[in-house]
Amino acid sequence: MPFILSQMLEFCRWAGALMVLSVHASNLFVSLKDIMDAPHAPPVYVFWFFVAFELGHQAVISFFVMSGYLVGGAVLRSIRQGKDFLREYLIHRFARIYVVTVPALVLTALVDGFGRKLLPDPGVYASGLFREHFGLGIFLGNVANLQEIYVPCYGTNSPLWSLSCEFWYYICFPLLAAPLARNYSKALRVSAFALGLAIFLTLSFASGWFRFGFLLWVIGALASLPTRPFIKSRWLAVALYVAAVIPIRLLIRGPLLAAHPWLFEAGDLVGTLLFSNLMLTVRHSPTQGWDLLRPAYHRRLADFSFSLYSVHMPVLFFLRASADSFIRPTWAGELATPAHWAAFVGAVATTLVVAYGFSRLTEAHTGDARRYLNGLLPSFGPAPTHSPPPSPLSAPSVPAYASSRAPPRASDAGP
Repeated sequence: MPFILSQMLEFCRWAGALMVLSVHASNLFVSLKDIMDAPHAPPVYVFWFFVAFELGHQAVISFFVMSGYLVGGAVLRSIRQGKDFLREYLIHRFARIYVVTVPALVLTALVDGFGRKLLPDPGVYASGLFREHFGLGIFLGNVANLQEIYVPCYGTNSPLWSLSCEFWYYICFPLLAAPLARNYSKALRVSAFALGLAIFLTLSFASGWFRFGFLLWVIGALASLPTRPFIKSRWLAVALYVAAVIPIRLLIRGPLLAAHPWLFEAGDLVGTLLFSNLMLTVRHSPTQGWDLLRPAYHRRLADFSFSLYSVHMPVLFFLRASADSFIRPTWAGELATPAHWAAFVGAVATTLVVAYGFSRLTEAHTGDARRYLNGLLPSFGPAPTHSPPPSPLSAPSVPAYASSRAPPRASDAGP
């Protein structure tokens, strides 16, 4: 993968996770319900525009697209090269998800449990939003990555909905693509395809968005195939993406969205296509320029973006419940004052510190988890003793980019 594309994806990962954190912290601590009726300082309008659900949702969509490009693209590349990739692939994907997800669920249980039992006013936990989200069955359903498909997200950790989709896309895509992997036996390819189709249909019937999200993920994977960009200028590719996101932010909301619900998915599809185009353009663009994307801190910040995405909500809700308990229950919902802005900054900073510490105990040990699983799982069979026939994906060739473990670590995908 070209270095400039790697840096762009690292930047998008940490910036997207920070955007989601900021949107959720704003919803809990900064009320701007008078933004259309009363005058505000210019920075408040800038904040209102950028720290908004619509852009936060586009950041989540970009996670799916990047995951498809990096993880699905690696699958397509392995198929083209005739590699026996399934064993290593599954080891890497299971380690990547579970080394963070299970500890995040444990942290959620501990933080939510502390807030529910020990805070003077745990009303936020007893609200209709979360009342039915606790219990061992729901916890285990989240361990199985079935949240918001068959069970609710556990506790206050609602962002985990996207991780369940991403996990099953990891499973379904290589299985559904197995008929193209001619280095494997016909029986294995047919069995893998049948299993992938059964899983996909079972989950699709339970969640309509699962089907649509898979389409967005696959578009990201297919974006790894072209050998030349559709648009040569990366500035034009950026401009097209921004030109689409601005009306998505301003128009696909409120009464218009209520009258035309299909606009929500249309916006997601347009954003996906233009972000995929941006990745393709940057991959084939000159390496010079865009100096802002070159500093090494992009990788350091991206290294704990998955952890940040996975644990930020329980921390934010605990801080909100604390404000309800020790200030007054209505305080956080009142029109924003300097104290509310300070609470927002403090909540974001506290969550970043907690997420970074959490990542040092979990995400930083992904390599150890992969080595452990490598010693446990059997091989899928001996390597072929003859050269496999060419795959249907052999031409045109897929540009070589990092495998799921080689640097840059953007190839790990996820937030």
